Amino acid sequence: MLRKIYICILVAAVTVSAMSGEELLKKMDVNRTWKTTSATAKMEIHINDEVRVKTMEIKGMTEGNKSLVTFTNPEDEGTKYLMLDDNLWIYFPEENDVVKISGHMLKEGMMGSDVSYEDALESDELSEKYAVAITGEVTFEGKICYRLTLSAKTKKAPYYKRVMLVDKEKFVAWEEEMYAKSGKLLKKSKVLEVKKFGKRWYPVKSEMVNMLRKNSKTVFIIDTIKFDEAFDEKIFTMRNLRR
Repeated sequence: MLRKIYICILVAAVTVSAMSGEELLKKMDVNRTWKTTSATAKMEIHINDEVRVKTMEIKGMTEGNKSLVTFTNPEDEGTKYLMLDDNLWIYFPEENDVVKISGHMLKEGMMGSDVSYEDALESDELSEKYAVAITGEVTFEGKICYRLTLSAKTKKAPYYKRVMLVDKEKFVAWEEEMYAKSGKLLKKSKVLEVKKFGKRWYPVKSEMVNMLRKNSKTVFIIDTIKFDEAFDEKIFTMRNLRR
């Protein structure tokens, strides 16, 4: 009996170790992609000794890469972000005005945070944008991880290279470094907490540091989240943006 158990464990270990980078990336994509999502969340923007808190409601749909973010904190209440494919519009309620954000402007920090518009609204599968290689195995804070190096294979990829430490069991990227084509380190992110939703491990608390800014970091916290629930697609329209 013990011999059979040992053989099963050995076979499982060999199977995991033989997994290709592409297969690992697809397992990560299963964790991080969905048909629809509804969430409430907040950003804690740390600049020097000051902390600014932004709260929001988020609706997202993978098909068509659609997202609607509505801010609920007093200073920004009613401000909305609408993402349709690669286009982003921001509605400012005080001015009753809509501004389109596109191109290089998508790399700017959302609400002055370390999280860019691209970072916040990206929902495409990583395997669609990046080629991947397993470049090592490490222990990160007690968790055994693969080191994956991702190289952009399309101009739509927000970073030229990404290096991730991916949990062997949960397929969550606990730590990530994002690089420019020049090799310059642009950002570092770290997952601080995950929760299990069905078979899915999903980050509910993470930290982003923009390496081009001093004394700054942004902590993103998901308070509630629901996956794959039906809702009216009409919320992802310009007409709804002004409501």
